[in-house]
Amino acid sequence: MEAGDLSRRLGDFYLVATEVLRDVTEPTEQQIKHWIVNPFLVTLGWDPDDKKQVFLDYPIKADGSHADYALLDQGGKPRVILDVKRPPNPGTDSEKAIKNAKSVVAPLALVTNGQEFSLWYVSESEQPTPLFVFALKELADNAEALLGLTADFRVSDSGIALLRKSAIRSAVLQMLEENSEKTFDALVGWVQAQVAPGALDDSTDEAIREATIVWLNEEHLSMAMFAPGPHEKKYADLRVTTAKDWEPFPRGPSGTFQYKFDSSKTLDLRQSPKEVKETLRRQGFKTATATAFGGFYYQLRQRAGLKMAS
Repeated sequence: MEAGDLSRRLGDFYLVATEVLRDVTEPTEQQIKHWIVNPFLVTLGWDPDDKKQVFLDYPIKADGSHADYALLDQGGKPRVILDVKRPPNPGTDSEKAIKNAKSVVAPLALVTNGQEFSLWYVSESEQPTPLFVFALKELADNAEALLGLTADFRVSDSGIALLRKSAIRSAVLQMLEENSEKTFDALVGWVQAQVAPGALDDSTDEAIREATIVWLNEEHLSMAMFAPGPHEKKYADLRVTTAKDWEPFPRGPSGTFQYKFDSSKTLDLRQSPKEVKETLRRQGFKTATATAFGGFYYQLRQRAGLKMAS
């Protein structure tokens, strides 16, 4: 399963989940299991009816305590302990799940209250570390972070490695975003230092800044820390696209487009530039340069009669 496929599946799951919960203000734990957790596992490719994959009420101790769910690997060993909370208990209340995971030597603990999902890495030698905390509505936009949790991996070591790598990448990217001005100024300063003394006029300074923007938006994707996982497309492999390749989606609201040569690939231009760019990338596309994306986004919004996003 690729990130694009998982994103679409998670989007469908979100629509169904919100629909069934719409008129239920205080769902029981059992309702959360049937309406949210089981469909969520199915979305990830697991079969809740197959006890060799998903073990309900998994025994933890001889005294009768149990975990709500355990996801098993090919050898039948528990690899994910899943704990279900009933609102208003937060989906980040992971103490019980982590304790149970340690008891059965499972490397992952997943907690949800139907509205929040938090995943923890549990090691015998390290402190438990959070891999992600997503609201129900955020799952589809973070499909790459969940790939290692799909049944394709059966929570193998490679799946766990992918989950940890995705978490580190997300944390680093967030740190860079929060410090983007410092990062940008530091890089510009370094490039300026390489220019011969007296050669730094206004046009040279502007060219350096434009080149730096392109580098920050494109070249960092080739760095090891940001390298795609085994199921992701490398940036160089993405297909170049322009606004001419997209036409209004006939079955969607105004502002949605489909790729002329593959109607399964769609864009919702009512979203922010960042969200549209990420959707493009997940579907295997890029614009000719990082700076070309702004024109691509503007042309499609203009064609749809939408105002420019603030």
